[in-house]
Amino acid sequence: MHINPYATWSNSDVRRAVPGVPSIHGALPFAADPSHSNLIFYFTAFKPTILNCTVIGRNTYPYFKITTDASLPGYSAVKNSDAKVIALIEWKDRPLVEIRDLFSKQRVSDWLTLSPDASHRLMKMNGQQYIWAPQKGTICLYPAGTPTPELLGRIFKGDDGIVSLEFTSSAVAAGLLEMCVVATVLLQCGHKID
Repeated sequence: MHINPYATWSNSDVRRAVPGVPSIHGALPFAADPSHSNLIFYFTAFKPTILNCTVIGRNTYPYFKITTDASLPGYSAVKNSDAKVIALIEWKDRPLVEIRDLFSKQRVSDWLTLSPDASHRLMKMNGQQYIWAPQKGTICLYPAGTPTPELLGRIFKGDDGIVSLEFTSSAVAAGLLEMCVVATVLLQCGHKID
């Protein structure tokens, strides 16, 4: 699916701006009005991969920057719009990750735990667990342990190579923004993370 991040400038309805956006719940619609309930962030300007890119949101405002450079050998940094490092990924045989003010350094495989059948990953935050599960070319985020899980977000990659993170305002209210950005980098970087 080809997603043009600039198509939404003149059009608040994602389904009109990007024709053919599939339902991610089969027969259920994705959202009644995506412009009000969902936020989309685009990982752009890969140099040459997602480990060096800019994350833009509405009106192409740069919300985050992912850098992997000689100033921090062996690390990738996630910086906010004020250029402050909010997360570090340390590239080792078993990579480590930390997100400032959320959790200290730990193995990526302990934070994004692969299920025994390799069908999904569990992500932990403040005692709550979330599931990242592949579904029809996307990776969807749900709260774990609920009888009817609400879709909180999804990661997808367009034909143009742009990685997008779309999630609901309830995911933002739950404080998942930074975690979802870091998880997107880890799930899309192509490195072994277990």
